[in-house]
Amino acid sequence: MPGLSAGRRGAVFLDRDGVLNENVPGGYVTGWHAFRWLPGAIDAIALLNRLERKAILVTNQACIGKGIASRSAIDGIHDRMRRELASRQAVVDGIYVCPHRPETGCACRKPRPGMLLRAAEEHEIDLSASFFIGDALSDMLAAKAAGASGILVLSGRGHAQEAETRRLQAADRYCEGVMEAVESLAQTSWFSRRRN
Repeated sequence: MPGLSAGRRGAVFLDRDGVLNENVPGGYVTGWHAFRWLPGAIDAIALLNRLERKAILVTNQACIGKGIASRSAIDGIHDRMRRELASRQAVVDGIYVCPHRPETGCACRKPRPGMLLRAAEEHEIDLSASFFIGDALSDMLAAKAAGASGILVLSGRGHAQEAETRRLQAADRYCEGVMEAVESLAQTSWFSRRRN
């Protein structure tokens, strides 16, 4: 089972829209023309890299299943993200996309933990020592279902979903944005544990 094997280490899972880049109100980021990095996002990933923790992107992109954007268009956004990150000495270790519409009931769409479980298996991640930084209740529920800790950031949809997330006690901590979240982890013993 992912998370229990010896030698595995914790990682940081990151939602995309509303955490790393601006949301498109009432729509989707369907091409690079609509992609805007949020302040601190690239620096947060670079900090994770310097601290030798894997950064894994997990994102619901129902726009693919709805026919609004092609899988190749979404992959193109991620290719551009990787290039811009590389130009700033930053890298994401994996990108996982759920292309399905919500009503399909797939195992990968958050709040289900399918993408996190797959990433844990492929990257030898200890989920019990991992964090998921997201801006939605569904991100926090996916973290819980996978056995990881959740950090709700108040960027993106975070402000609108904070009250319900607190009511359900779904997040382990709350931060204004992704850089604050990563810095808060860097100041704990989490980064000094199980460094191999």
